[in-house]
Amino acid sequence: MSVNATLIKEAELSNNCPECYSNDSLRLQFYQKHLENLLYTKATSTITESLKCSKCKTTIYPVRYTEDIERVRDFYFKTLERPATGIKLRLLSWILLLAVIIAGAGIYWYLQQQNLFTTDF
Repeated sequence: MSVNATLIKEAELSNNCPECYSNDSLRLQFYQKHLENLLYTKATSTITESLKCSKCKTTIYPVRYTEDIERVRDFYFKTLERPATGIKLRLLSWILLLAVIIAGAGIYWYLQQQNLFTTDF
């Protein structure tokens, strides 16, 4: 089972970077977690975020957030449109489901055919 993250929203922040104190270099990104399997793909409701400085190339972790960065992050998180969650079946699962239905119908038909040819003496 693999775990992927799909980018939902990206925003350029005009706050100062806590590492290099550069203006207009922070990029806030929100991701949605996807679980992929041979049989299905599941979009979860888990949303993660990352804040990176494009000048000093560092990832800013929530411990280093200033009050301004937290306020802007909360604003963008509130305006975030929640993506749809659910399960999408892959081709292999559709083939297996169809095979089970055909096998069940075949067994049912076979058992019904046996009842037609039996005679009670």
